[in-house]
Amino acid sequence: MQAYIQPLLDWVALNQTWAGLAVFVLSVSESLLIVGLFIPGTIVMFGVGALVAAGVLDLWETLGWAALGAVVGDGISFWIGYYYKDRLRRMWPLTRFPGLISRGEGFFLKHGGKSVLFGRFVGPVRPIIPTIAGMMGMSPARFTVVNVVSALIWAPAYTLPGVVFGASMGLASEVASRLAIWVVGLVATLWLTVWGVRRLFMVLQPRASAMLMRAAAWGQKYPPLRGVTAAVLDPNHPELKGLLTLAVILVVASAAFMWTLTGVMANVAGNVVGDNPLSYLDSSTANLMQSLRTPWADQVMVLLSGLGDVVVVVSLSLAMLAWLWWRRRWFAAAHWCAAVGLGALLPLILQLMLNVPRPEAIYSTLITLGFPSGYATVNMVMYGFLAVLVARELPGPQRWLPYAVAGLLIAAISLSHMYLGIRSLSDTVGGLSLGLAWTALLGIAYVRHASYGEERPREVHQHSGIRRSPLTTPDLSVKGMLGVVAVVMLLTGGWHISNQYEEDLQRYAPRYAVRMLDARDWWAQQWRTLPSHRIDFGGESEQPLTVQWAGSLSTLSAHLQAQGWHTPAPLDVAGVLNWLTPAPVLAKLPILPQAHDGRQESLLLVHETAVSGRYLALRLWPSDVKLRDTDLRVWVGNVTWMQMKHPLPLFTVPLGENEFNGPRRDFQPFVKGLVWDEGQRNMAHSEAWDGTVMRMAEKPVIPDNNAHQHHGITVP
Repeated sequence: MQAYIQPLLDWVALNQTWAGLAVFVLSVSESLLIVGLFIPGTIVMFGVGALVAAGVLDLWETLGWAALGAVVGDGISFWIGYYYKDRLRRMWPLTRFPGLISRGEGFFLKHGGKSVLFGRFVGPVRPIIPTIAGMMGMSPARFTVVNVVSALIWAPAYTLPGVVFGASMGLASEVASRLAIWVVGLVATLWLTVWGVRRLFMVLQPRASAMLMRAAAWGQKYPPLRGVTAAVLDPNHPELKGLLTLAVILVVASAAFMWTLTGVMANVAGNVVGDNPLSYLDSSTANLMQSLRTPWADQVMVLLSGLGDVVVVVSLSLAMLAWLWWRRRWFAAAHWCAAVGLGALLPLILQLMLNVPRPEAIYSTLITLGFPSGYATVNMVMYGFLAVLVARELPGPQRWLPYAVAGLLIAAISLSHMYLGIRSLSDTVGGLSLGLAWTALLGIAYVRHASYGEERPREVHQHSGIRRSPLTTPDLSVKGMLGVVAVVMLLTGGWHISNQYEEDLQRYAPRYAVRMLDARDWWAQQWRTLPSHRIDFGGESEQPLTVQWAGSLSTLSAHLQAQGWHTPAPLDVAGVLNWLTPAPVLAKLPILPQAHDGRQESLLLVHETAVSGRYLALRLWPSDVKLRDTDLRVWVGNVTWMQMKHPLPLFTVPLGENEFNGPRRDFQPFVKGLVWDEGQRNMAHSEAWDGTVMRMAEKPVIPDNNAHQHHGITVP
């Protein structure tokens, strides 16, 4: 259905005259009986909100049309039920949805008239509640009041998130398109993780007992496997020997699979593509991650990676073991040791067997082997088995929650490791797969055997000599376990991340090769080899780089500040709050930083112009070019006009204008006393930029005996 909705949203963007009517029709359709089942209301109104953020639709008109459509749609559905009453049960298409009316009646009987308000936000009963209200004889006057109130709440509740998201993506694109892509990708990954975990749990939970029984019966058919399967599935069978055997099988099977896969890939590479497809996949993923690098994403990813560092893992493992020991939960403590201990040992054994190097040799650690990632395995096992312990103590419908939270943590940590180049895609997937397999085996064994093994009246098991109890294992305190996790994360995790943060930012920062040029060559022609536009995701963005500076940033900054230029307000909490002031002062508003080739600008200065509410802004980024004769570094940047704009209601943010010739000309009077000149790039021009680049130097850069005239100074 979304494939049919998207063209309609595109049509709205192109036909603004009819946009209000289109929003009204969408809103009515989303509210109609049965039809609303096939209209993704959340997605539709989110898309409408994004069009508002893009300036295609007016906010208040859109909210009005959306609310009116919701009132009309629910009103039609109500009168259908009010007129036909119980005859609807025998009418098509409701005969094809026999459970829909039953669910709606149950919801209405539970909540009464409030169900019209609540039902508008509950997906499964959304399109049937107004009809049920009519069928059950709700007063039309009372329904109308509730209908209007709920529509007035529904319209902004479903539209404003799209407005906020669209505006935030617009602001992110102002900063860097790769940042917008990164934000969308991260949110989508985490959302899919939660959705996938919940969906998988809902599919497996009602079938788990039958699947385990079939697995146990299958194991009984093969004598060599009886002890192994019984160790996991049979509560009356000892676990230790069988689980150790399974751990060995897991390592051997993983190594055999990887050797086989490597051989197949090498054969394919030799006969078809000329390169190892697995290595190609790793390098392609690494290049994609590097193309998304931004300073802001680096900061977030370094924080996330800290949650999976050795200090945090060891601290949380020992704290949980100590808590289980203190609570005398020996059985759970033994399984916790087996989970974390073997979870750390198994990938190390595999690494030694496979001898696959890590993706980058930039880490001064003893562990230089890659596949599988020990970080991924240990984090999967630790957070995964912690979810097993917590889920066992929760009611059935809530047991997916700890698995979803664990999945979020594991996905975030793994994604951060790939983003920062710590691990490759194959290393990470291999480590996660190994950890998932071990967690699943140990988790099933723990849950199946958890009715034995605590401090109760004992009997000696006839096969192993282990003292076991037939009584139920005492419950573990969910609050206690979560309290341990919270304390360790806040204290140890916070301490570790705060101490290592700056060091890790430098450690995982992208590496850039410095190119040396002769000063004469740079000034004459080689300045054209530097990027012409701010490099963003997928190549060049629309913002040209109209300025090049060879020299110290402090020298240029001092020269400009003496003429009234200054740094803008800092982008901190106080500065962001100034975006919300009714009558903002431009000088007190922070300017969004921008990224070029994954790096934030090294210099940002602004100067007020004669036009009210407008700034002249100079940004410079490093170009990785140095002049051999003078040892000066070359910086690239641009000069833009900044004006106060309103990307969101009540927000006032200085944003750049799409014009670059006028700002460059306005900048020329401020560079008197510096060596400077202008040149033309050999490229297609546009109205926004005519291809002119101003290059400036801190000192003469042409060591020539003949006089050479530059703008602003004569160089001997």
